[in-house]
Amino acid sequence: MKTILEPTKSLVKLLGNQKLQAGESYRLMTFVVQSPVADGLLLFHNMTKEMLLLSKEEQKVFEQCPTDLSELINRWFLVPIDHDDCKLSNQLNHVACMIEQPKNGIVGYTVMTTSDCNARCFYCYELGQKRRPMTDETANKAADYIIRHAKGEAVSIEWFGGEPLYNKSVINLICNKLREANINYSSSMISNGYLMDADTVKEAHDLWKLKHIQITIDGTEQTYNRVKAYIYKDVNAYQRVMDNIGHLLKADISVSIRMNMDTHNANELETLAKELHERFSDSKNLSAYLHLLFEDKLHRAGVFDDNKRRALFDKMRQIQELLQGWGMFQYHSYQPNVRTTNCMADSDSCVVIQPDGYLTKCEHYTDSHRVGHIDDEVFDTQMIDYFKERTSEPLEDCKRCAKYPSCVFLKGCPHYKECYPEMPEMFQHEMQQEMHQLYDDFLKREEEINTQEAASKKGGKHEV
Repeated sequence: MKTILEPTKSLVKLLGNQKLQAGESYRLMTFVVQSPVADGLLLFHNMTKEMLLLSKEEQKVFEQCPTDLSELINRWFLVPIDHDDCKLSNQLNHVACMIEQPKNGIVGYTVMTTSDCNARCFYCYELGQKRRPMTDETANKAADYIIRHAKGEAVSIEWFGGEPLYNKSVINLICNKLREANINYSSSMISNGYLMDADTVKEAHDLWKLKHIQITIDGTEQTYNRVKAYIYKDVNAYQRVMDNIGHLLKADISVSIRMNMDTHNANELETLAKELHERFSDSKNLSAYLHLLFEDKLHRAGVFDDNKRRALFDKMRQIQELLQGWGMFQYHSYQPNVRTTNCMADSDSCVVIQPDGYLTKCEHYTDSHRVGHIDDEVFDTQMIDYFKERTSEPLEDCKRCAKYPSCVFLKGCPHYKECYPEMPEMFQHEMQQEMHQLYDDFLKREEEINTQEAASKKGGKHEV
């Protein structure tokens, strides 16, 4: 039995070794994912984050009588049949939250430069909200706020909207002030990419310190131009955005393409994926992923039935595997540490600055659930606690899901109950793919170590 990934140290201290109970029947813990490889069987424990390799001989024992491998009981891969896996995971997560060291200041900012946008997407969750830009005065105050709360820490800013580039002058203003104050900062952006021309890319690289940008593309050329419905009528928006992606990649800025997927465009997203690969195959900084729109709106409207949803998930997996084969898709199921927060909403080190200077904890709540303002240091602690409040009980399906330790369920989040039978399947599949990647990395490290040791021994020999 070989350890491929070490478990989380803090969890090992809390758990200790599980002792074998005589006469007890054991089963694999719900959170353990299996995946065969040429050398045997990989077992990944999503609660402790440990990954083991069973040899071919051990695999046979495991399949016939797993309790003969007592080490699997010691390391919590096997538990008594009536063991409450979710309860143990919750207890460990609670302790991890208590002992986690807080950040010194507020270091994560989502800055909404405007709530206005140059596109008119039918699915936008901001439809019907007021369209207002951030003024220069508010931008100056926002920069001062960031400077006051950095407290010597590096600051990360995500530019958001609306379309953040629709008011890029305030990005320049904020970054200039941060640079003058010697603040260590970097940024990312959520954008449709239409306004990211070559000159703007230079500003983004040099002044904004933009490291990553997410750009949404809803289909091939005709579909994209129809869905985005830009306010400009005299250009081919699709080709313009594609050109701009090229500018970003040449500037060594990482680009992630979000491909929104529903029943209307599912079949053509494979064509889009191929076009992205062919056009940008020489870049290592381009990635793509799929997002199912029904998770946000259409499912709640009753548009999707089980068969349509299953068909979409199957298509999604098919395209993911294509992207992975081209080196454009990275699985992110593996998390080396205990997840103590869900997102910026329940993190003390993150905040959203709205165009009018109000503060909130989530960009989905722009005109409600405010927690403060950049003009003062007073926070609405009751509202902050609201964003942190978690559900007390897992959903019934959670009790059978390997992903559970990676989930944090916030009561205020409208998505926490939106789980479908295909989601645990997707996690299982993605985790298996990532296990293979992690195992390959392990083998490469072993080979490098063996090569270095062989070279060292050879160099240490002297002729007499």
